[in-house]
Amino acid sequence: MVTGMPQADDDGWRGQVGRLVNGMPIEVDPRDLIGSEILRSWMWESETVRFVWGWLRAGLTVLDVGAHVGQYTLLASGLVGPAGRVIAFEPHPVLGRVLRRNVDRVGGQNVTVLPVALGRAPGPGTLVLHPPDNFGGSSLRPDDSSAHHARAAIEVTTLDDALDRLGRPPVDLVKIDVEGAELDVIDGARGTLAANPGVVLIVEFLRANPPRFGHTVEDLEARLRELGFLLFTLTPDGLRRYEPVGEQAANVVAARRLVTLLDGLPETEAARTLRALARDARPEAGGSAAAQGSS
Repeated sequence: MVTGMPQADDDGWRGQVGRLVNGMPIEVDPRDLIGSEILRSWMWESETVRFVWGWLRAGLTVLDVGAHVGQYTLLASGLVGPAGRVIAFEPHPVLGRVLRRNVDRVGGQNVTVLPVALGRAPGPGTLVLHPPDNFGGSSLRPDDSSAHHARAAIEVTTLDDALDRLGRPPVDLVKIDVEGAELDVIDGARGTLAANPGVVLIVEFLRANPPRFGHTVEDLEARLRELGFLLFTLTPDGLRRYEPVGEQAANVVAARRLVTLLDGLPETEAARTLRALARDARPEAGGSAAAQGSS
């Protein structure tokens, strides 16, 4: 549902307020890839939204790394409720301002917004800004098409350092979508991942992006497995065993125990997921996902 006409800010943003699937208002730019889809379908990445909607519950803590204008931040805020917490990271100067407006608009008292990028080490950084057709394509590393795009000076920190400043809260779910820097974020979060063995990750795997940072999606997969995570792909039919990605982006769910995922899902969805995983199971090091999940 569209509830407002586009209005241009002095930074070029053309804000228009639509609705998310839970009825919350959200300001987007209709020229933007994500914004236009939210205006049309009330959501972006329907498979991931369905997983988040089914898995989150009151009292959990969620980290939204690369929050954009806050779709997942707002959804999580409503789902975890006053006893839960959402921490959103968005370094883009325009998206960060819109994110704060969206949080304020819904009265997100359980949300903390941090205008920083996450990486392997703290320090100054430069964000290469993508044009309005895809604000979320902005990255710490330019590709061939963005070499001449505008830039913004930003702060980069590690997830471990950021959470240290916030008192090291327990973490239940981390969504990471940072245009190729996913491996750097994970390497800067080793303390957090060690301190939260039951944490679940949702990580974007897009083959074209990691080479900007000197690695591949296979490196990202290997690091997650090295840290003890089982990997699953979000599909229109729910969670499925991870298969190597092609050229299209895929959101990959990572958990150290399958039971962590199943326990968070509604009973019927958990049973359907377990049956589907059993059908296409193949041995991994240490046994099948089902066997590992029950350990």
